[in-house]
Amino acid sequence: MTPPVLTSERLCFHPWEADDFPLLASLHSDPEVQHFLQMGDPPWDDAYLRAKFEGFRADYANNGWTKFKVIDRQGVFLGRAGFGRFDETGELELGYSFKRQLWGHGYATEAACALLDWVYGAKPVDHVIGFAVAEHAASRRVLEKAGMAFAGIRDVDGISNAFYRHDRPI
Repeated sequence: MTPPVLTSERLCFHPWEADDFPLLASLHSDPEVQHFLQMGDPPWDDAYLRAKFEGFRADYANNGWTKFKVIDRQGVFLGRAGFGRFDETGELELGYSFKRQLWGHGYATEAACALLDWVYGAKPVDHVIGFAVAEHAASRRVLEKAGMAFAGIRDVDGISNAFYRHDRPI
């Protein structure tokens, strides 16, 4: 396995390797995990998910950031967390998705905090955005706990989303 790009108290963030696709597929096969990512859209089929996976790998190869594979210190796959480009604005966007049985254990908050600390030292960005479906209180709390400031409600693909912003620390 490729060494982690980042570690936190409980988490290790790795770039995706070619044979990791089944891990991503297992995460996104859970309808509860997908609910707030899709908001009623058809489930991600294998071709769409494969394109996402290859996009994650290309992001890392080209930029040094991605939605990383997240494992615990014992090597157990937990989910994904990291950065992507928000197509509408080109801004760096923080995102995360963890296995449903892990919700409520602080993994998303730990990941968000670690990633925000890491990105400003690793990349020349002046801010990062994050957003969550407006009604998804738990995901909004994660962004707030990570120190992101509420920036308003905006429509994304016909769905009301709460946007947050985190500026590079001075």
